[in-house]
Amino acid sequence: MIEARNVVKTYQTGRVGLEVLRGVSLQIDPDAFIAIMGPSGAGKSTLLHLLAGLDTPTQGEVFWEKEAISRLSDAQRAAFRNQKLGVVFQFYHLLPELTALENVLLPGLIGGRSGKPLRRVAADCLERVGLKERLRHRPGELSGGERQRVAIARALVNDPALLLCDEPTGNLDSHTGEEIIELLMSLHSRQKQGLVVVTHHVTHHVKLAERAEKVIVLEDGRIVQERSSK
Repeated sequence: MIEARNVVKTYQTGRVGLEVLRGVSLQIDPDAFIAIMGPSGAGKSTLLHLLAGLDTPTQGEVFWEKEAISRLSDAQRAAFRNQKLGVVFQFYHLLPELTALENVLLPGLIGGRSGKPLRRVAADCLERVGLKERLRHRPGELSGGERQRVAIARALVNDPALLLCDEPTGNLDSHTGEEIIELLMSLHSRQKQGLVVVTHHVTHHVKLAERAEKVIVLEDGRIVQERSSK
């Protein structure tokens, strides 16, 4: 379980502090499907980055199975993320000189895995996201939706307990975005992959709200609504 306890995040710009999160508390089970929604600027991405250990709170704590990940060193948080989480971003962050397969291999290589077994797992992840025929294509040879699928496969290669997706459709057209949302929900449904999706995309709100086990709505850095559908 990942948990945020009274998390505050303030960014300092000169002498002025911008409080993005204002005392957020929540719990997420590893096999749950959570949708975090709200307008732009509500603090959704900041919250996800804190849950993933990509940033640390100004106040409060983030825990993974009772361990305070916000107190770990940068190297320890990176190792935690590599072993426990898969993170999908809006802008893919694929290395352009590498093939789809090579991009998916990277988290496994960083985690100390290598050889044919890892390549088989990476190829299987690409097949699971519908890219069996694109293993040797570089990002520049792929559409936006295909690049996001590679990013999802990369997030899956270390078999994470929880997949965290930060605006995964924000850089895509509506039709392709719908396909990515369906893919993520299918992965969760078939494999019981824990899933947290952050979005402000209005057209995806209804679908996510209908399928998610819990919907969390953020506004102005606070949780203003939390409802369960199960």
